[in-house]
Amino acid sequence: MIHDIGHRRELLVDDYLIDAARTTTREALHHPVRRERVLTNDAPWEADGWVYYTVLRDGDLFRMYYLCFPMYDEKRMKHDPAFHHVCYAESRDGVNWEKPRLGICEIDGKRENNVVAITDTMDAFHVFIDKNPACPPGERYKAVYTKPGRQLWCKTSADGIHFSEGWMLTDRGCFDSHNTAFWDERLQTYVCYARDFHAAADGERIRDIRRMESPDFRHWSEPERIRYLDSPYDFHMYTNGIQPYFRAPHLYVALPARYTERRAWTANYDRLCGAEHRRWLMQLHPRYGLAVTDGLFMSSRDGRNFRRWNEAFLRPGAESPKRWIYGDCYASYGLLPTATGVEGEAPELSFYASANDWSGTPVQVFRYTLRMDGFVSQGADYAGGTMVTQPLRFDGDALTLNFATSAAGSLRVLLEDEGGTPISGYDSGELFGDSIDRVVDFERPLAALRGMPVRMRVEMRDAELYAFAFPIRQGR
Repeated sequence: MIHDIGHRRELLVDDYLIDAARTTTREALHHPVRRERVLTNDAPWEADGWVYYTVLRDGDLFRMYYLCFPMYDEKRMKHDPAFHHVCYAESRDGVNWEKPRLGICEIDGKRENNVVAITDTMDAFHVFIDKNPACPPGERYKAVYTKPGRQLWCKTSADGIHFSEGWMLTDRGCFDSHNTAFWDERLQTYVCYARDFHAAADGERIRDIRRMESPDFRHWSEPERIRYLDSPYDFHMYTNGIQPYFRAPHLYVALPARYTERRAWTANYDRLCGAEHRRWLMQLHPRYGLAVTDGLFMSSRDGRNFRRWNEAFLRPGAESPKRWIYGDCYASYGLLPTATGVEGEAPELSFYASANDWSGTPVQVFRYTLRMDGFVSQGADYAGGTMVTQPLRFDGDALTLNFATSAAGSLRVLLEDEGGTPISGYDSGELFGDSIDRVVDFERPLAALRGMPVRMRVEMRDAELYAFAFPIRQGR
Protein backbone atom coordinates (compact mmCIF):
# COMPACT_ATOMS: atom_id res chain seq x y z
CA MET A 1 0.00 0.00 0.00
CA ILE A 2 1.27 3.46 -0.91
CA HIS A 3 0.59 6.25 1.58
CA ASP A 4 0.06 9.74 0.17
CA ILE A 5 1.45 12.09 2.83
CA GLY A 6 1.75 15.24 0.73
CA HIS A 7 3.87 17.73 2.66
CA ARG A 8 2.31 17.19 6.10
CA ARG A 9 4.28 16.37 9.22
CA GLU A 10 4.06 12.74 10.36
CA LEU A 11 4.57 11.89 14.02
CA LEU A 12 5.69 8.39 14.92
CA VAL A 13 2.86 7.91 17.42
CA ASP A 14 1.76 4.69 15.69
CA ASP A 15 3.06 2.12 13.21
CA TYR A 16 0.79 3.21 10.36
CA LEU A 17 3.69 4.22 8.08
CA ILE A 18 6.24 1.67 9.30
CA ASP A 19 7.25 -1.56 7.56
CA ALA A 20 7.33 -3.83 10.62
CA ALA A 21 9.02 -6.69 8.75
CA ARG A 22 12.14 -4.60 8.08
CA THR A 23 12.17 -2.40 11.20
CA THR A 24 14.40 -3.25 14.18
CA THR A 25 14.20 0.02 16.13
CA ARG A 26 12.25 0.10 19.39
CA GLU A 27 9.26 2.29 20.14
CA ALA A 28 9.23 4.47 23.26
CA LEU A 29 6.57 6.55 25.00
CA HIS A 30 8.09 9.69 26.48
CA HIS A 31 6.98 11.42 29.67
CA PRO A 32 6.51 15.10 30.51
CA VAL A 33 8.64 16.95 33.03
CA ARG A 34 7.04 18.98 35.81
CA ARG A 35 8.24 22.59 35.84
CA GLU A 36 7.24 25.60 37.94
CA ARG A 37 4.00 26.43 39.70
CA VAL A 38 2.19 28.96 37.51
CA LEU A 39 -1.05 29.61 39.42
CA THR A 40 -2.43 29.31 42.94
CA ASN A 41 -6.20 29.40 43.36
CA ASP A 42 -6.09 31.52 46.50
CA ALA A 43 -8.82 34.09 45.76
CA PRO A 44 -12.04 33.83 47.83
CA TRP A 45 -13.98 32.90 44.67
CA GLU A 46 -11.52 30.10 43.89
CA ALA A 47 -11.25 26.96 46.00
CA ASP A 48 -9.89 23.44 46.52
CA GLY A 49 -12.24 21.46 44.28
CA TRP A 50 -10.47 19.68 41.45
CA VAL A 51 -10.64 21.83 38.39
CA TYR A 52 -10.76 21.24 34.64
CA TYR A 53 -8.44 23.48 32.65
CA THR A 54 -8.69 24.52 29.03
CA VAL A 55 -5.75 26.42 27.54
CA LEU A 56 -5.69 27.82 24.04
CA ARG A 57 -3.50 29.99 21.87
CA ASP A 58 -5.20 33.10 20.52
CA GLY A 59 -2.67 34.96 18.39
CA ASP A 60 0.07 36.13 20.72
CA LEU A 61 -2.07 35.55 23.80
CA PHE A 62 -2.52 32.34 25.78
CA ARG A 63 -5.91 31.97 27.48
CA MET A 64 -6.83 29.65 30.36
CA TYR A 65 -10.34 28.78 31.56
CA TYR A 66 -10.81 26.76 34.74
CA LEU A 67 -13.63 25.71 37.04
CA CYS A 68 -13.43 26.45 40.78
CA PHE A 69 -15.58 25.17 43.63
CA PRO A 70 -15.13 24.30 47.34
CA MET A 71 -15.11 20.62 48.24
CA TYR A 72 -13.69 20.30 51.73
CA ASP A 73 -13.67 21.96 55.13
CA GLU A 74 -12.91 20.80 58.66
CA LYS A 75 -16.50 19.86 59.43
CA ARG A 76 -18.00 18.28 56.37
CA MET A 77 -17.57 17.30 52.75
CA LYS A 78 -19.28 19.81 50.49
CA HIS A 79 -20.63 17.42 47.91
CA ASP A 80 -23.01 20.17 46.78
CA PRO A 81 -20.61 23.11 46.72
CA ALA A 82 -21.73 26.63 47.47
CA PHE A 83 -20.55 27.88 44.07
CA HIS A 84 -19.18 26.85 40.69
CA HIS A 85 -17.14 29.69 39.21
CA VAL A 86 -15.52 29.64 35.79
CA CYS A 87 -12.34 31.66 36.12
CA TYR A 88 -10.00 33.10 33.50
CA ALA A 89 -6.26 33.77 33.30
CA GLU A 90 -4.00 34.89 30.47
CA SER A 91 -0.32 34.81 29.58
CA ARG A 92 2.10 35.95 26.89
CA ASP A 93 4.60 33.13 27.42
CA GLY A 94 2.76 30.22 29.08
CA VAL A 95 4.85 30.63 32.24
CA ASN A 96 3.73 33.92 33.77
CA TRP A 97 -0.03 34.04 34.15
CA GLU A 98 -2.25 36.90 35.27
CA LYS A 99 -5.81 36.91 36.59
CA PRO A 100 -7.40 40.08 35.20
CA ARG A 101 -10.17 41.78 37.14
CA LEU A 102 -12.94 41.56 34.55
CA GLY A 103 -15.97 43.09 36.25
CA ILE A 104 -18.36 40.56 34.70
CA CYS A 105 -19.79 38.47 37.54
CA GLU A 106 -20.83 39.75 40.95
CA ILE A 107 -19.34 37.77 43.85
CA ASP A 108 -20.28 38.82 47.39
CA GLY A 109 -21.48 42.17 46.08
CA LYS A 110 -18.29 42.91 44.11
CA ARG A 111 -17.22 42.50 40.49
CA GLU A 112 -13.46 42.87 40.91
CA ASN A 113 -12.64 39.27 40.01
CA ASN A 114 -11.59 37.02 37.15
CA VAL A 115 -14.86 35.06 36.94
CA VAL A 116 -16.37 34.85 33.43
CA ALA A 117 -19.36 32.62 34.22
CA ILE A 118 -21.23 31.00 37.08
CA THR A 119 -22.59 27.50 36.48
CA ASP A 120 -24.57 25.02 38.55
CA THR A 121 -22.56 21.84 37.93
CA MET A 122 -19.10 20.57 38.81
CA ASP A 123 -18.36 19.65 35.20
CA ALA A 124 -15.99 21.46 32.89
CA PHE A 125 -16.50 24.71 30.99
CA HIS A 126 -14.62 23.91 27.80
CA VAL A 127 -13.78 26.83 25.48
CA PHE A 128 -12.51 26.69 21.89
CA ILE A 129 -11.96 29.12 19.05
CA ASP A 130 -14.30 28.26 16.20
CA LYS A 131 -12.24 28.13 12.99
CA ASN A 132 -15.20 27.39 10.75
CA PRO A 133 -15.07 30.09 8.02
CA ALA A 134 -18.88 30.33 8.22
CA CYS A 135 -18.90 31.00 11.97
CA PRO A 136 -20.65 34.30 12.86
CA PRO A 137 -18.25 36.79 14.55
CA GLY A 138 -20.36 36.80 17.69
CA GLU A 139 -19.85 33.03 18.08
CA ARG A 140 -16.10 32.92 17.43
CA TYR A 141 -15.53 31.54 20.93
CA LYS A 142 -17.73 28.67 22.01
CA ALA A 143 -17.99 27.06 25.43
CA VAL A 144 -19.36 23.57 26.06
CA TYR A 145 -20.69 22.82 29.53
CA THR A 146 -23.19 20.63 31.40
CA LYS A 147 -26.54 21.58 32.84
CA PRO A 148 -28.46 19.56 35.45
CA GLY A 149 -30.49 16.77 33.91
CA ARG A 150 -27.48 15.53 31.93
CA GLN A 151 -27.76 18.06 29.16
CA LEU A 152 -24.81 19.35 27.15
CA TRP A 153 -25.14 23.06 26.37
CA CYS A 154 -23.05 25.81 24.84
CA LYS A 155 -22.38 29.49 25.37
CA THR A 156 -20.95 31.83 22.73
CA SER A 157 -18.71 34.88 22.78
CA ALA A 158 -17.18 37.42 20.42
CA ASP A 159 -14.15 38.15 22.61
CA GLY A 160 -13.59 35.04 24.76
CA ILE A 161 -14.55 36.95 27.91
CA HIS A 162 -18.22 37.91 27.71
CA PHE A 163 -20.34 34.81 27.09
CA SER A 164 -24.01 34.64 26.12
CA GLU A 165 -26.36 31.72 26.65
CA GLY A 166 -26.46 29.39 23.67
CA TRP A 167 -28.46 26.23 23.10
CA MET A 168 -28.62 22.59 24.08
CA LEU A 169 -26.39 20.34 21.99
CA THR A 170 -27.64 16.97 23.19
CA ASP A 171 -29.01 15.06 26.15
CA ARG A 172 -27.77 11.68 24.92
CA GLY A 173 -25.02 11.00 27.43
CA CYS A 174 -23.88 11.50 31.00
CA PHE A 175 -21.42 14.41 30.51
CA ASP A 176 -20.08 14.45 34.12
CA SER A 177 -16.52 15.27 33.09
CA HIS A 178 -14.52 17.52 30.77
CA ASN A 179 -16.47 17.30 27.50
CA THR A 180 -14.61 18.76 24.52
CA ALA A 181 -15.47 20.12 21.07
CA PHE A 182 -13.73 21.75 18.10
CA TRP A 183 -14.04 22.50 14.40
CA ASP A 184 -12.20 19.78 12.48
CA GLU A 185 -10.63 21.52 9.49
CA ARG A 186 -9.79 18.23 7.77
CA LEU A 187 -13.32 16.84 7.99
CA GLN A 188 -15.01 20.27 7.72
CA THR A 189 -17.35 19.45 10.57
CA TYR A 190 -17.70 19.99 14.32
CA VAL A 191 -16.60 17.14 16.55
CA CYS A 192 -17.48 16.61 20.20
CA TYR A 193 -16.11 14.04 22.66
CA ALA A 194 -18.25 13.48 25.73
CA ARG A 195 -18.56 11.25 28.80
CA ASP A 196 -20.89 8.31 29.07
CA PHE A 197 -20.91 4.84 30.64
CA HIS A 198 -21.14 1.26 29.43
CA ALA A 199 -21.61 -2.02 31.27
CA ALA A 200 -18.61 -4.32 31.70
CA ALA A 201 -18.89 -8.09 31.54
CA ASP A 202 -19.30 -8.23 35.32
CA GLY A 203 -21.99 -5.55 35.27
CA GLU A 204 -19.77 -2.69 36.50
CA ARG A 205 -20.50 0.70 34.96
CA ILE A 206 -17.36 1.82 33.11
CA ARG A 207 -16.67 5.46 32.27
CA ASP A 208 -16.10 5.83 28.53
CA ILE A 209 -15.73 8.40 25.74
CA ARG A 210 -18.30 9.03 23.00
CA ARG A 211 -17.88 10.92 19.73
CA MET A 212 -20.45 13.07 17.91
CA GLU A 213 -20.38 15.19 14.75
CA SER A 214 -22.37 18.22 13.64
CA PRO A 215 -22.36 20.34 10.47
CA ASP A 216 -23.70 23.43 12.29
CA PHE A 217 -23.04 22.94 16.04
CA ARG A 218 -26.75 22.52 16.57
CA HIS A 219 -27.74 19.15 15.14
CA TRP A 220 -25.57 16.29 16.37
CA SER A 221 -25.15 12.69 15.37
CA GLU A 222 -25.86 9.82 17.73
CA PRO A 223 -22.95 9.49 20.23
CA GLU A 224 -20.62 6.68 19.18
CA ARG A 225 -18.24 4.98 21.60
CA ILE A 226 -14.63 5.32 20.47
CA ARG A 227 -12.53 2.17 20.04
CA TYR A 228 -9.02 1.25 21.17
CA LEU A 229 -7.02 -0.64 18.59
CA ASP A 230 -4.34 -2.28 20.73
CA SER A 231 -5.65 -2.04 24.30
CA PRO A 232 -7.85 -4.89 25.56
CA TYR A 233 -8.32 -3.32 28.99
CA ASP A 234 -11.60 -1.73 30.00
CA PHE A 235 -10.10 1.25 31.82
CA HIS A 236 -12.30 3.94 33.30
CA MET A 237 -11.60 6.95 31.05
CA TYR A 238 -12.34 9.98 33.21
CA THR A 239 -11.47 12.86 30.88
CA ASN A 240 -10.75 12.57 27.15
CA GLY A 241 -8.38 15.43 26.20
CA ILE A 242 -8.79 14.64 22.47
CA GLN A 243 -7.61 17.36 20.08
CA PRO A 244 -6.11 17.77 16.59
CA TYR A 245 -2.37 18.21 17.05
CA PHE A 246 -1.61 21.76 15.95
CA ARG A 247 1.59 20.84 14.07
CA ALA A 248 -0.07 17.90 12.29
CA PRO A 249 -3.84 18.50 12.37
CA HIS A 250 -4.64 15.30 10.49
CA LEU A 251 -3.61 13.49 13.69
CA TYR A 252 -5.57 13.50 16.92
CA VAL A 253 -3.63 13.31 20.16
CA ALA A 254 -5.14 12.97 23.63
CA LEU A 255 -4.03 13.27 27.25
CA PRO A 256 -6.95 11.60 29.05
CA ALA A 257 -7.20 10.82 32.76
CA ARG A 258 -7.58 7.20 33.86
CA TYR A 259 -9.58 6.39 36.98
CA THR A 260 -8.59 3.38 39.11
CA GLU A 261 -10.71 2.37 42.09
CA ARG A 262 -9.48 -0.49 44.26
CA ARG A 263 -12.11 -2.52 46.03
CA ALA A 264 -11.04 -2.28 49.66
CA TRP A 265 -8.73 -0.50 52.07
CA THR A 266 -5.43 -2.35 52.43
CA ALA A 267 -2.23 -1.85 54.41
CA ASN A 268 -0.82 0.01 51.42
CA TYR A 269 -3.35 2.80 51.96
CA ASP A 270 -2.11 3.18 55.54
CA ARG A 271 1.41 3.65 54.20
CA LEU A 272 0.41 5.78 51.22
CA CYS A 273 0.72 9.54 51.69
CA GLY A 274 -2.30 11.31 53.15
CA ALA A 275 -3.87 8.28 54.81
CA GLU A 276 -5.70 10.32 57.46
CA HIS A 277 -7.16 12.71 54.90
CA ARG A 278 -8.03 9.80 52.62
CA ARG A 279 -10.05 8.17 55.40
CA TRP A 280 -11.81 11.48 55.99
CA LEU A 281 -12.82 11.68 52.33
CA MET A 282 -14.46 8.25 52.62
CA GLN A 283 -17.13 9.70 54.89
CA LEU A 284 -19.11 10.74 51.84
CA HIS A 285 -18.29 7.71 49.66
CA PRO A 286 -15.63 4.98 49.90
CA ARG A 287 -14.38 5.68 46.38
CA TYR A 288 -13.21 9.16 47.35
CA GLY A 289 -10.56 7.52 49.51
CA LEU A 290 -9.88 4.42 47.41
CA ALA A 291 -9.67 5.93 43.92
CA VAL A 292 -6.48 7.25 42.33
CA THR A 293 -5.98 8.73 38.88
CA ASP A 294 -3.19 9.13 36.34
CA GLY A 295 -2.81 10.33 32.75
CA LEU A 296 -2.60 8.32 29.52
CA PHE A 297 -1.59 9.10 25.94
CA MET A 298 -3.69 8.25 22.89
CA SER A 299 -3.56 9.02 19.19
CA SER A 300 -5.83 8.51 16.19
CA ARG A 301 -5.96 9.11 12.46
CA ASP A 302 -9.74 9.06 12.07
CA GLY A 303 -11.02 10.22 15.47
CA ARG A 304 -12.89 6.96 16.07
CA ASN A 305 -10.17 4.35 16.42
CA PHE A 306 -7.44 5.19 18.91
CA ARG A 307 -4.06 3.78 19.74
CA ARG A 308 -4.07 3.93 23.57
CA TRP A 309 -0.98 3.22 25.64
CA ASN A 310 -1.77 1.12 28.71
CA GLU A 311 1.20 2.53 30.59
CA ALA A 312 0.83 5.96 32.19
CA PHE A 313 2.03 9.03 30.33
CA LEU A 314 1.62 11.20 33.45
CA ARG A 315 2.09 9.58 36.86
CA PRO A 316 1.10 11.14 40.21
CA GLY A 317 4.80 11.26 41.09
CA ALA A 318 6.60 11.51 44.41
CA GLU A 319 4.37 11.03 47.44
CA SER A 320 3.38 14.07 49.49
CA PRO A 321 0.47 14.68 51.88
CA LYS A 322 -1.84 16.09 49.19
CA ARG A 323 -1.04 13.84 46.23
CA TRP A 324 -2.01 10.35 45.07
CA ILE A 325 -5.71 11.16 45.28
CA TYR A 326 -8.80 11.05 43.10
CA GLY A 327 -8.19 14.06 40.82
CA ASP A 328 -4.44 13.82 40.27
CA CYS A 329 -3.04 14.02 36.73
CA TYR A 330 -5.98 15.70 35.03
CA ALA A 331 -4.02 17.29 32.21
CA SER A 332 -5.26 20.58 30.82
CA TYR A 333 -6.90 20.53 27.41
CA GLY A 334 -4.66 22.18 24.86
CA LEU A 335 -0.95 22.13 24.05
CA LEU A 336 1.02 25.37 23.86
CA PRO A 337 4.39 26.08 22.23
CA THR A 338 6.59 27.76 24.85
CA ALA A 339 10.17 29.01 24.95
CA THR A 340 12.68 27.03 26.98
CA GLY A 341 14.42 30.12 28.37
CA VAL A 342 17.68 29.19 26.64
CA GLU A 343 18.56 31.48 23.75
CA GLY A 344 18.43 29.74 20.39
CA GLU A 345 16.72 26.56 21.55
CA ALA A 346 13.60 25.35 19.77
CA PRO A 347 10.29 25.77 21.61
CA GLU A 348 8.78 22.92 23.58
CA LEU A 349 5.24 21.82 24.38
CA SER A 350 3.55 22.93 27.60
CA PHE A 351 0.38 21.80 29.34
CA TYR A 352 -0.81 22.07 32.93
CA ALA A 353 -2.09 19.94 35.81
CA SER A 354 -3.15 20.73 39.36
CA ALA A 355 -2.15 19.65 42.88
CA ASN A 356 -3.66 20.08 46.37
CA ASP A 357 -7.17 19.17 45.22
CA TRP A 358 -9.70 18.32 47.95
CA SER A 359 -7.29 19.46 50.62
CA GLY A 360 -8.90 22.53 52.15
CA THR A 361 -5.97 24.57 50.80
CA PRO A 362 -5.70 26.46 47.50
CA VAL A 363 -5.25 24.39 44.38
CA GLN A 364 -1.84 24.85 42.75
CA VAL A 365 -1.32 24.62 39.00
CA PHE A 366 1.97 23.32 37.59
CA ARG A 367 3.34 23.49 34.08
CA TYR A 368 4.57 20.31 32.39
CA THR A 369 6.76 20.22 29.31
CA LEU A 370 7.53 17.78 26.53
CA ARG A 371 9.69 17.94 23.45
CA MET A 372 7.86 19.33 20.43
CA ASP A 373 6.22 16.32 18.68
CA GLY A 374 7.88 14.26 21.40
CA PHE A 375 5.13 11.91 22.54
CA VAL A 376 6.54 8.74 20.96
CA SER A 377 9.76 7.91 19.12
CA GLN A 378 11.45 5.18 17.18
CA GLY A 379 14.98 4.76 18.48
CA ALA A 380 17.99 2.55 19.00
CA ASP A 381 20.74 2.10 21.54
CA TYR A 382 24.40 2.28 20.56
CA ALA A 383 24.30 -1.19 18.99
CA GLY A 384 22.05 0.31 16.33
CA GLY A 385 18.72 -0.30 14.64
CA THR A 386 16.85 0.48 11.44
CA MET A 387 13.41 1.92 10.75
CA VAL A 388 11.91 1.44 7.29
CA THR A 389 8.69 3.04 6.12
CA GLN A 390 5.97 1.72 3.90
CA PRO A 391 6.02 3.22 0.39
CA LEU A 392 5.25 6.95 0.63
CA ARG A 393 4.23 9.50 -1.98
CA PHE A 394 5.08 13.13 -1.15
CA ASP A 395 4.65 16.47 -2.90
CA GLY A 396 7.35 18.52 -1.15
CA ASP A 397 10.90 19.34 -2.17
CA ALA A 398 12.76 18.83 1.13
CA LEU A 399 12.97 16.35 3.99
CA THR A 400 13.00 17.52 7.61
CA LEU A 401 13.47 15.43 10.74
CA ASN A 402 12.67 15.87 14.41
CA PHE A 403 15.44 13.80 15.97
CA ALA A 404 18.02 13.64 18.75
CA THR A 405 21.30 11.78 19.08
CA SER A 406 24.08 11.57 21.61
CA ALA A 407 27.47 13.07 20.72
CA ALA A 408 28.60 9.64 19.57
CA GLY A 409 25.24 8.66 18.09
CA SER A 410 23.91 9.23 14.59
CA LEU A 411 21.17 8.83 12.00
CA ARG A 412 21.50 8.04 8.34
CA VAL A 413 18.62 8.39 5.87
CA LEU A 414 18.48 6.47 2.60
CA LEU A 415 15.63 6.67 0.13
CA GLU A 416 14.59 3.49 -1.66
CA ASP A 417 12.20 2.68 -4.47
CA GLU A 418 8.96 0.88 -3.80
CA GLY A 419 10.69 -2.50 -3.93
CA GLY A 420 13.37 -1.53 -1.41
CA THR A 421 16.28 -0.80 -3.74
CA PRO A 422 18.35 2.30 -2.75
CA ILE A 423 17.97 5.22 -5.14
CA SER A 424 21.28 6.71 -6.25
CA GLY A 425 21.97 10.19 -4.92
CA TYR A 426 19.68 9.93 -1.88
CA ASP A 427 21.98 8.93 0.96
CA SER A 428 22.21 11.60 3.68
CA GLY A 429 25.40 10.29 5.23
CA GLU A 430 25.88 10.69 9.00
CA LEU A 431 23.49 13.05 10.83
CA PHE A 432 23.91 13.97 14.47
CA GLY A 433 22.51 16.66 16.78
CA ASP A 434 19.18 17.51 18.35
CA SER A 435 16.66 19.43 16.24
CA ILE A 436 12.90 19.54 15.77
CA ASP A 437 13.19 20.60 12.12
CA ARG A 438 16.55 19.54 10.62
CA VAL A 439 16.77 19.72 6.83
CA VAL A 440 18.36 16.59 5.34
CA ASP A 441 20.86 17.12 2.51
CA PHE A 442 21.10 14.77 -0.47
CA GLU A 443 23.29 14.86 -3.56
CA ARG A 444 20.27 15.08 -5.85
CA PRO A 445 17.19 17.31 -5.45
CA LEU A 446 14.21 15.74 -3.71
CA ALA A 447 11.81 17.42 -6.12
CA ALA A 448 12.88 14.82 -8.70
CA LEU A 449 11.10 12.15 -6.62
CA ARG A 450 7.93 14.15 -6.09
CA GLY A 451 4.85 11.98 -6.70
CA MET A 452 6.88 8.76 -6.89
CA PRO A 453 6.47 5.95 -4.32
CA VAL A 454 9.59 5.84 -2.14
CA ARG A 455 10.58 4.23 1.12
CA MET A 456 12.62 5.96 3.79
CA ARG A 457 15.23 3.84 5.57
CA VAL A 458 16.65 5.38 8.73
CA GLU A 459 19.67 3.77 10.35
CA MET A 460 20.08 4.85 13.99
CA ARG A 461 22.68 4.54 16.70
CA ASP A 462 22.01 5.98 20.19
CA ALA A 463 19.32 8.13 18.62
CA GLU A 464 15.58 8.89 18.60
CA LEU A 465 13.36 9.90 15.69
CA TYR A 466 10.07 11.63 16.59
CA ALA A 467 8.65 13.00 13.34
CA PHE A 468 9.43 13.78 9.71
CA ALA A 469 7.98 15.77 6.83
CA PHE A 470 8.55 16.49 3.14
CA PRO A 471 7.65 20.22 3.14
CA ILE A 472 7.43 22.57 0.19
CA ARG A 473 10.33 25.02 0.63
CA GLN A 474 11.09 26.36 -2.83
CA GLY A 475 7.54 26.57 -4.19
CA ARG A 476 6.33 25.02 -7.42
